[in-house]
Amino acid sequence: MIVETRELFFTNSALNKALAWYQKVPNQSDLPLGVVTMVTPKPGGGLAVTIQQSGASKGREILFTASKTLGLLLLFCRRQKIPIPRDAAKELDIGDDGIFLIIRNETPTTAPPP
Repeated sequence: MIVETRELFFTNSALNKALAWYQKVPNQSDLPLGVVTMVTPKPGGGLAVTIQQSGASKGREILFTASKTLGLLLLFCRRQKIPIPRDAAKELDIGDDGIFLIIRNETPTTAPPP
């Protein structure tokens, strides 16, 4: 078996851009329109997103679960043309200034008959 492991690190700047892409998804109701002012990775792969909506006096915090964060990052990778194997195992881990997407893909191997 061949095992491939990749780590993609998304900085806070990349997370802001990923959230901007996510805001433009039709019919999504998780993230309202507004300016993302702060993104804080949470243990377990979630995100706390502070957004400043037009006309509001203070920011609103929106929590993303790990599964929503993973979906957000996969959408961003698709928009950036970063290939991600569909059937690979994926997990999230927090870093100092961002979040890691860890991808593990296993490929079975064969040998010629004796």
